[in-house]
Amino acid sequence: MFVETLAKVDYSLRPITTLLPAPLIIKTYSFGRRWFLNRLFNSPPKEKIPIPEKYSRKILGLEFQSPIFNAAGIFKEGFGYELAWREGAGAFLIGTITPSFRQGNRKDGYYLPFIPIPKSGSAINWLGLPNAGFEEIAKRVQNIEKHPGCPIGVSIAADPTAQGLDSLNGVLNGLEIFSNSQADFIELNESCPNVPHEHSDDNGSSIDSKLIERLEWISNNFLQKRKRHFPVIVKFSLDTKPEQIEELLRLLIDLGFDGVNFGNTSTDYEYYSQYLTNHEKQNFNYFTQKFGGGLSGEILKAKSLELCKIAQQLLAKIQPHNEFVIIRTGGISSADDLQASSDNLIMLNQWFSGYFENFAKNGHQLYSKILS
Repeated sequence: MFVETLAKVDYSLRPITTLLPAPLIIKTYSFGRRWFLNRLFNSPPKEKIPIPEKYSRKILGLEFQSPIFNAAGIFKEGFGYELAWREGAGAFLIGTITPSFRQGNRKDGYYLPFIPIPKSGSAINWLGLPNAGFEEIAKRVQNIEKHPGCPIGVSIAADPTAQGLDSLNGVLNGLEIFSNSQADFIELNESCPNVPHEHSDDNGSSIDSKLIERLEWISNNFLQKRKRHFPVIVKFSLDTKPEQIEELLRLLIDLGFDGVNFGNTSTDYEYYSQYLTNHEKQNFNYFTQKFGGGLSGEILKAKSLELCKIAQQLLAKIQPHNEFVIIRTGGISSADDLQASSDNLIMLNQWFSGYFENFAKNGHQLYSKILS
């Protein structure tokens, strides 16, 4: 198929094209990525690719045909369910979605800037949550023809320009809208590095007091009033400190949340730049100094495993009364990565950069290949 061929060609050329001046790389790939995604969503494999039953999972009362699916940021507009299901994804995660339409980040003629860092299997973007808003995405969710083994998740976030009660009511509205749709679970995004979040100067706890207030408010106004089985998972950054995890877990469990995802991209530029080649470091520095942005890809795999491993060990210690799931996101790109998760009792994984790298290598067979 055309999209598979195009991905393979791009993958083989990236080590060369990324030798171009950084501004040209960003212009080319920022546009090319959007163009490619539009075609990918409309080009599912002709037949469902079989995934052996042994890889299926029943978690939080939901059936996942495989232990890995897309992270938020790929299917931002709610299109592509048939592609994900036929390829063998464990679920279809839409978003991240905000209360109203957002165009996303634009600066100095760059729109939704993105740059690949191919030798390290990574990338960095500064997208800013472009999406059509809760109401429009909920309509699209209702138009999806669902299949067994591929539940629909929706990643939601507060309006980055809102604060206080306005921000909380926006999130509550999204929870209610999607709980009345075909969506099966929610991922509450508390981790996007490309938009502002409301924070407190209070350092009395290892967790920001504004975050605690938000989570308590959502628990009181939504979780405790749910009218159907509708799991809500909270996603945190990979820059979360290991010493914060126990307090976070206890808070989430006490408030009635159903899981945690570590995590999103990283903004620890100084730490990760040491793993880049000289030319990649030049591109990386140009991008981060101009835009900021979040780093994704293989370079994060050790960190995502570390945080999730700690979380899983603490979960065994806490022994919650209700099921609580740990989801690993960051750097997953191989069967070895999935095995490392499984060895540490991490049963669900999400991928972003790894999805595109594996699609370039294996086309629509990417899930069956990574699971084999």
